[in-house]
Amino acid sequence: MSRTHVQKPVAARERALKRTPEPSERSARAHAATETRARFTLSRSFVFEAAHTLNRRDIDPPSMDASRRIHGHSYRATVEVTGAPMGESGMVLDLAQLDAALTRVSERLDHRLLDDVAGLGPATLENLCAFIWRALAPHLVGLSRVTVSRDARGDACSLSMREA
Repeated sequence: MSRTHVQKPVAARERALKRTPEPSERSARAHAATETRARFTLSRSFVFEAAHTLNRRDIDPPSMDASRRIHGHSYRATVEVTGAPMGESGMVLDLAQLDAALTRVSERLDHRLLDDVAGLGPATLENLCAFIWRALAPHLVGLSRVTVSRDARGDACSLSMREA
């Protein structure tokens, strides 16, 4: 009985070994699967200084008078691009292309009175996210998230769009 018991596991192991691909074959399959399913997210941030007012008498109490005066903040915008690696480079996006797009947006916001930036609307974190998204989307395939924060105040807002 013990003889049969010993032989069954050995036979089972041999059958399993015959079905197991060679290490190089396994790694090639795993590499191919990774290449077809891999999705990377690149992020790049830029900082801009800007002033604005919050003239929202309809929703702000009189105690908010200070925010109605012109005042400024240091903002950080972080942009994320998600996609599969391309070709031999394995890059999702050439970072020079990302930098060029971010520079164009930054120039529209940095050291500006945000109240005067066409297409922005009231200078809220939500509107800044949407403005940056609209400016970048035509130039960055795979744009997946825009986050705008005011680090000194500890607040942030993110906008992400999911593919349909």
